[in-house]
Amino acid sequence: MDVVAVIGVLAAAGGAAWVLGAPLRAGRYEAAVGAHAAQLADLEAAKAARYREIREAEMDYRTGKLSEEDWRAIDRQLRAEAIEVLRKLDALGAQERAEADAARAATEAEHAPDAPDAPDAPAAEPASADRR
Repeated sequence: MDVVAVIGVLAAAGGAAWVLGAPLRAGRYEAAVGAHAAQLADLEAAKAARYREIREAEMDYRTGKLSEEDWRAIDRQLRAEAIEVLRKLDALGAQERAEADAARAATEAEHAPDAPDAPDAPAAEPASADRR
């Protein structure tokens, strides 16, 4: 009888620890999401800045402030920088999607009822040779 009581107390303590620890587990996820959001915002700002600089360089060329040779060199450099920023954005987006999928799968696994992995498929109807 004492063993049953000890197991019950341990189970209750474990359940309470799990419930009380939920905000701490969520905090780590939110901190990671916050870091990605900050990095995403920085990259978006860098992208906008490169686009703006490309437009300004083109305007300077059209108004005669830059020679064609200077404009082409500046434009080539700015476009290369913009492409690098876009690649970083793509990589960050792919990473975020993978992390979001993993988090969603973990959440679904935590909240899934204790059931078999795949439900039994309904039996297929036997094929009839009489069908026309």
